[in-house]
Parts: sequence; structure tokens; C-alpha cells
Amino acid sequence: MANGLKMHSAADMEAGFTLFELLIVIGIAGILAAIGLPAMRKFVQNYQASTAASGLITSLNYARSEAIKEDQPSAGGTGVQLCASGGAVTCDTTNWASGWIVLSPASPAPLQIVGALPSTMTLTVTPANAAIVFQPNGTAPALVVGGNQRAMFKLCDSRGANAARDVEVSIGGIIQASSLPGKDVSGAALTCP
Repeated sequence: MANGLKMHSAADMEAGFTLFELLIVIGIAGILAAIGLPAMRKFVQNYQASTAASGLITSLNYARSEAIKEDQPSAGGTGVQLCASGGAVTCDTTNWASGWIVLSPASPAPLQIVGALPSTMTLTVTPANAAIVFQPNGTAPALVVGGNQRAMFKLCDSRGANAARDVEVSIGGIIQASSLPGKDVSGAALTCP
């Protein structure tokens, strides 16, 4: 260092980011968030609708299998039933989105209790059945059914009919779900309230 120049090593230099570099990183993060958040919301809505439909199908299959297993006399149309319930142990509502229960004449307590759906979802039944009652042979002849001999459960959310889900129960006790959102089991377009 005879000529007065000082040499700096890499260890002597300060590490850090400039303001410009930080603004670039924040801008990129903002763009990624703007792209990712709508996709994440759609993913969550699809998950909620799929989970609700699966829960309903599980409860219907459970009620049907319990009716077959218990093999109780079904005089007067009694049997294992699935009905709307607002958190009580009885069929106390017609609002299926508030939850449902599985009841058996062989048990004083509900066999299954399912809580309310997310507040953004609706669940309607056509025709408006108070309960789905399965008999010991697995049928549901007590259904008040439409012209297609089925009770149709329709799950809707804020996205409307294109994302609606359909679950159907026939008087023969067959439980089916549509394979495509926005369509019923037969492939017809769904409508939401």
C-alpha cells in the first residue's frame, strides 16, 4: 500500500439490499398474490362443495346400511331416517344447510350428527322432504318424489348454478351423485336459488 490505495476484501464489503431491489421483490410478490389468491379461493370453494356432497352421501349410505342391519319392522313408514336438524337431536328444521342427523327407532339417541354447512352454501331438497326414511330392505318408498321418482339434494354456493352439486336418492334406495358440477345425475343443468 505504498501508493495509498487500499484494497478491500469481500469480507470488508457490507451485505444488504438496495431500496430498488426490495421494491422489485415486493412487486413480484404482489403480482404472484394477485394471480394466486383467486385460484386459492376457487380451490377452497370446490373443496367445501365436494366435502359437503361427500358428507351427505356418507350419511345417506350410513342410514341405509343401518336400516338393513337393524332389520326392524317398518309398520307405519318408520325406519332409519336422515333429516334436517339445527343442532338438536330431533328433526327440528327444514333447512338442510343447518345440518342433519340419522335417527333409528331402535336407538333413543341419534346415530349420527352432522353440523351446519359453511354459511356461503345452501342445501335444498326437491321435493321438500322432511326426512329420507330407509326401510329394512334398503328402499326409501316413503319419499315424496317428483316425476323422476327421486329426491334431489342440490348444494349451491356464491358461484351459482355452474358450480352446484347434485345428490339423488331413488325410492329404490339408490344414492347417486352427479359427476360434473352444474349438472344433475341425468346430465341436465342445475339451477340455484
